[in-house]
Amino acid sequence: MDTDDSRHRTGVDHDWQRELVEALLDSPTLQDRSARAMLEELIGEELGRRLHLREHPTRHLQFLELVRACEAADGGLPALAQVVSLLEGHSRTSDKVSELVHGRVAETAGPPPAPRPAALGSLPASRSPHSSPGAQDGALDFFVSYTAVDRAWAAWIAWQLEDAGHGVLVEEWDFVPGTQWPVGMERGVTQCARTIAVLSPDYLHSVYGRQEWQAVQAADPTGLARRLVPVMVARCRPEGLLASVVHIDLVGLPMERARERLLDGVGAARAGRAKPALPPRFPG
Repeated sequence: MDTDDSRHRTGVDHDWQRELVEALLDSPTLQDRSARAMLEELIGEELGRRLHLREHPTRHLQFLELVRACEAADGGLPALAQVVSLLEGHSRTSDKVSELVHGRVAETAGPPPAPRPAALGSLPASRSPHSSPGAQDGALDFFVSYTAVDRAWAAWIAWQLEDAGHGVLVEEWDFVPGTQWPVGMERGVTQCARTIAVLSPDYLHSVYGRQEWQAVQAADPTGLARRLVPVMVARCRPEGLLASVVHIDLVGLPMERARERLLDGVGAARAGRAKPALPPRFPG
């Protein structure tokens, strides 16, 4: 267990470093050693190289070295904030880390260059009202993986997610003429924060569906980042590794109840908890 003495001995010279380390220490998710290892690994993936951090006897020292390594690396601090947000979802920790990182980046960056007049014809096109909130800026929250039989379900799920403000990539809408299908699929499973697997008997027998969910699960084998979110739309029995992933069950629900369960489920996947807004009734 970390002590006040151990914190003083670390010699943190900057207030923002101390605050950032304390924010990471307060994270329930990062109490676990495997979660901390995943944090370092995912940051390394964002940077394109491993961090090669030393083992330390306390979490405080480990996080301090991580923060210093991220500050020294080009793009390291934004990568730290992004990965913490991925592991934590929306939480006090992720909000605090993001606030500190943005403040530090703004503090160390020089003044922004003066805007240059746009050349004729170079003005950005306005976003179509039918486009995904994240499809054009890369901030994609969900990739919807499905088989052709469940196309209607995939479109309904994608619509509900976008209507709630999430960025969605779905073949039905985004693989337009001229798109290379394999590139789109790879983008879905590698660049979207999470993949919705639309579960049905047909999906379980789909070769391409299996390739997609297995690729996502391979990137998050412990499920700590909750990158694979199965949504069952027809009664089926997943087997093997897929059977171990908790799914959202929409089978037999009326539309409004199905929408509520879908959005509650993806919200819990992002946050890492499903604590209700109201206290439970006294059971006695």
